[in-house]
Amino acid sequence: MMIPFFNAVLGLLGAFSFWPLTVYFPISMHIAQERITKGTKWYLLRGLSMFCLLISVAVGIGSVTDIVDSLKVSTPFKTVS
Repeated sequence: MMIPFFNAVLGLLGAFSFWPLTVYFPISMHIAQERITKGTKWYLLRGLSMFCLLISVAVGIGSVTDIVDSLKVSTPFKTVS
């Protein structure tokens, strides 16, 4: 493999795109369309959004850690002759 840390890079891209596209925008659109006022349901939906943000941040940190560990061991874009 020319890029031994490809899975970690895909994990990082997935972590950055998961929260806004899959959680934040749909929840915000649901709140706006249903005209949900600040109450129990609104706080639960926002809490779910923030929980998923924390998960995405943790996955992003894990992916960066994996990339850094992989770069310490290997030299990227180097082929064996």
